[in-house]
Formats: sequence, structure tokens, C-alpha cells
Amino acid sequence: MEGKCLGFDRIPYDLVSTRLNFWYTAIKNNLITEAKEIKKEVEQLIDNMEENQDVLMYYQLLDFRHELMLSYMRSEDLKEVNETYEQLRQFDGNLTGMLEYYFFFFMGMYEFRQRELTTAISAYRIAETKLNGIEDEIEHAEFYFKISEVYYYMKQTFFSLNYAKRALRIYSKYNSYADHIIHVQCIMAGNLMDILDYEGALNQFRENLNIARKLNKSHLVGTSHLNLGICCIARENYEEAEKHLMCSIKIFEEDNHSFLPKALFNMAHALCKNERSRDAKLYLEKGVFLAKMNNDLEYINKFNILKSLYVKEEKYLLDQCFVFFKERQMFADIEDFALEVAEYYREKKRYELASEYYHIVNIARKEIKKGEIIYENQNDFIGNDHDSSGLYISGVGGSK
Repeated sequence: MEGKCLGFDRIPYDLVSTRLNFWYTAIKNNLITEAKEIKKEVEQLIDNMEENQDVLMYYQLLDFRHELMLSYMRSEDLKEVNETYEQLRQFDGNLTGMLEYYFFFFMGMYEFRQRELTTAISAYRIAETKLNGIEDEIEHAEFYFKISEVYYYMKQTFFSLNYAKRALRIYSKYNSYADHIIHVQCIMAGNLMDILDYEGALNQFRENLNIARKLNKSHLVGTSHLNLGICCIARENYEEAEKHLMCSIKIFEEDNHSFLPKALFNMAHALCKNERSRDAKLYLEKGVFLAKMNNDLEYINKFNILKSLYVKEEKYLLDQCFVFFKERQMFADIEDFALEVAEYYREKKRYELASEYYHIVNIARKEIKKGEIIYENQNDFIGNDHDSSGLYISGVGGSK
């Protein structure tokens, strides 16, 4: 026995890597309880694992993705996610292969969560150059869906639909991805709304609601009602919108879901549009309180637009909201809200103010069109030089 180590045998890193893959699968499927349990198991394994820096890095990246999942499924401050993001930034330029792909893919998801849309697209486009090195076809679908989501928010309809259809083709091959299909179809229906095909969008949202009920997944049922409500607002069917939005609010309150501010905003929006601003105040106050508690700058500004237009006219506050959207290049939101403000003032026969906001609409539309040209020119080649990618931070960097 002389000379033999009496300590514990170290756990093979390939075993830990396998458990990490299971953890990632649970995260992608928004299985909170299962993901938390696997995370605890992985942490214990890592404490006794053979030394392997790639596996440790994979763990750190998945921990970040885990926190992003929780921030999506639960209404809470992003402080912990932000701290992890800052820690991961130091690895930019020091990763290769699969780890580099996940780094930029997850960074893109984070930037989208912050509504830094162009920065998110830049990160995604770098990740896309690494996608061919990923063998898992489902991971390709996951990427296509996430990038289609950002393009939708930017009203880049062609690119959004293109990527969404790629994701749908892959998910449709498998029997266990019905919830992912719902998410993709939501993006496709949202794009239909942008080209004014409201009937097509409504049919898709209704189908999604039926599937969500069969799956018995409350957050998908809530999301389907929310989307139906938004579509009804666009069609000026405010009473029907209220019914769907009330359903979504009840579900999101029970689940403490991150979409609750969005549901409250759209309920307030429907009531304001239906000339019931007094009834809307309850939802405005609750939504602002929740958005401030979670430091949700996007919805703080969206609630302020409704307040400064329909409740108490405050042009300075209204214009500050448009400054916020411009700083984040959220031109789709600028177009939608500026058009609503312009129409509001036109109906009040305040034509000078209406003209001012119609001008903002035109500027936003030009920026959206400019984006289409830029992305089309980049479509054939995406450079690998991070410094030229448009990423700002250390090279990492509507009612939609």
C-alpha cells in the first residue's frame, strides 16, 4: 500500500460533461425544478472532478443560461444575471469551438433581455459563424428561434420569418417539442401582424392556445391569451382584448411570470384606447410599481407613454421615452408609439403636435429600412473580427 493515494478517486470530467448536457436540456425546456435539481448535482460533481478547464467553463456558461431562464420565467430583478455577465466578459477572445459559440449565443440572449437589440444581433451573428461546429440539430433550431425573435422586435420581417421557418422545420421533426413550436409560431404570427394580416395572426394565436391547454402549461396559456389580446387591440376590438388580457394577468400573477408587466401594460393600453383611462390607472400604477421593482426600464418607459398621453399630458416625459427607445435603437417601438401619439393629437385637432410625431414616424421607418439593407448586405459574409462586429462592451458586448 506504500505510495498509494488514500484520497477519493476523482470523478471523470466526461461524466460531469454528460450531466451538464442534461442540465442544458432542462434549461432550454424551461423546466425550473428539474434544472435546479441537476444544477445541485453538477455542483457536487464538479467539487470532486478531474481538472478540466473546458468543462469548468461550460459549467459557468450554463450557470449564466440558467439565470437567464429564471429571469424569463419569473418576474425579478436582473441583478444576479448582470453580475454573472460581468464575470463572463473577461473570457471574450479566449474561447474556441463550442464554448465560443455558447459564449456569444448566451451573450446575445442577455443583450436581447436588456433590449439592446443591435448588440444582441451582433453577438448572434458571431455565434452563427460557429454554428456549423455544433452537431445537435435542436441547438440549431434554438439558435434560429432566438435570432428570429430579435429580428421581429426590430421589424425586420423577412429575416425574422426566414429564421423562424428554419427553426420550425427542425422542431417539427420531433414529437417532444410542441412548446417550442408554439414559441416559434408566436414569432411568425407577430410578423403577420406587422404586415397587417390580423386574421392570419389571430388564427395562429388561437391554435397556440389550444395546444398550450392540451400541454397543460400555464405560462404558454398565459402567453397565448396575451398575444390574442395584443392582436385584438390592433384590430380595435378592445372588449375582446380585455377578456384575453385578464386571463393572462391572472396566470402571470399566479406564476410570478416576467410577462406580467407586459400583460398589465397591454390591459392599460386597451382601456386607454377604449377611452377608459380612469379604469386604466389601476393597471398603470401596478405595472409601474412592478417595473420599477424589477428595474425594467423598457416597461417603465412604455407605461410612462400611456400616462403622459392618456392620463395627464406631460410632453417632456413623453419625449424622454422616445429618447430611451432611440438610445437602444428600438425603432419599431418608436414607429408604433409615435404613430399612436400623432393620431391622438390629430383627433384632438392639435395639428402642429401631430405633425411633429408623424415626422418621428418617418424617421423611424427610414431607420428600419436602413437596417434591412445593412443586414441584407451582411447576409453573405459575417466577419470573424469581433472588433468590427459592432459589439460595444469589450467585444462582447410596439407592444411587442
